[in-house]
Amino acid sequence: MKARWIITAVSAALFFGGSLFTSLRDPWFQNLQRPSWLTFEFLIPVIWTFIWVCITISAIIVWEKSCKKGSRPWGLLVVYGAIALLTSLYSPVVVELRSLTGGMIVGGLATVLVYILAFVVKPISQTASWLFLPYALWGPFGTYLTWLLLQLNSPINP
Repeated sequence: MKARWIITAVSAALFFGGSLFTSLRDPWFQNLQRPSWLTFEFLIPVIWTFIWVCITISAIIVWEKSCKKGSRPWGLLVVYGAIALLTSLYSPVVVELRSLTGGMIVGGLATVLVYILAFVVKPISQTASWLFLPYALWGPFGTYLTWLLLQLNSPINP
């Protein structure tokens, strides 16, 4: 079986895995106060699907280019996997554990790994590196949005 299909299958399993364990339609999550400017929330699944496809294509490019040079970038694929796992954990952590702070941590950590990996894969493939751009732009925004949800929904301390 070609490596690209294995990478795609693992990526898809991780992408849909987070959704299998939780639903963002959970009443607790749906009842969180949101900023008034968040009028595009319905687009967030589309945005994440696009980001996920870009990261998956990046992993395939890095694998194939590295293999042509005679090496197997297992360590890099582990980091791709860590990014995917952390990203998939966001919804279960936020909804099932009811932890916006935990969501900020896993989302922020995934974003940091994206920046690092984008830099590391650049010598292998500039295209693979550029495919991190959507995540690199959305990750900080998503982390900020989670922080904002935490601020809007924290009980006021006397």
